[in-house]
Amino acid sequence: MSWSIQFIGKPEKVIEALQGQSEKMNGESKNEYDSALPHLVGIVKENYGVDYLINISASGHGYSNGENSTRQLTASIQPVYGVLV
Repeated sequence: MSWSIQFIGKPEKVIEALQGQSEKMNGESKNEYDSALPHLVGIVKENYGVDYLINISASGHGYSNGENSTRQLTASIQPVYGVLV
């Protein structure tokens, strides 16, 4: 299964959005996202600034056949220099 997200905002609001996204998911995608969630939150917390906005985009996918599983996560966080209006 696979999932993807993109949020732009102040870091504390992005963390809220990341946590809320889990409630909108189900099945294996939710399991994969929930496994990545603490890491995404941790990365956002490392990118705080006084009045920063950040743009986070991430996606993941996985495969499991019972015995073997594979997961992949790609994430990008960039500062947004501007004013949220």
